[in-house]
Amino acid sequence: MKKVWIVLLCTMIAIVGILTFGYSQKGLNNTPETTSSNILDNSTPNNTSSQENSEITAMTSRSNTYTVKEYEGHIGVFYNNESIPYQEIDVEISSLPEADRQLLKKGIKVTDTNKLNGIIEDYES
Repeated sequence: MKKVWIVLLCTMIAIVGILTFGYSQKGLNNTPETTSSNILDNSTPNNTSSQENSEITAMTSRSNTYTVKEYEGHIGVFYNNESIPYQEIDVEISSLPEADRQLLKKGIKVTDTNKLNGIIEDYES
C-alpha cells in the first residue's frame, strides 16, 4: 500500500510540474511576432506628444541648407538663409587666399552636414 501512495504522489508531482512548466512556457511564447506587414497596424496618427520636441518636427519639415560665407570680417555659417549665423568661425577673411575670399563672398551652400563639417575644418586648419 505504501508503494501505491508513493507512486501516486510522484505521479501527481510530475503532472503538476509539467503543467506549471507548460503554462510558464506558454506565457513566454505569447508575445506577438512583429513582421513588416503589421508594424504600421500598431501605430496611431497622434499629434505630437508632450515628450516629443516640436522643434524637431519643424526642422524636418523644411530643407536643411547651410551657407558658409563672409560675416563681419570672418566666417559665418547660416542655416536656411537666416540673416544671423548660427555659428561663427574665428578665421579672418583677410588671412585667406583671394580664391577663398571670393567663394565666401558668394557663399558656399551645402545640404549635407558631413560636407559642412569638412568645410569648417578646412578653414579652421
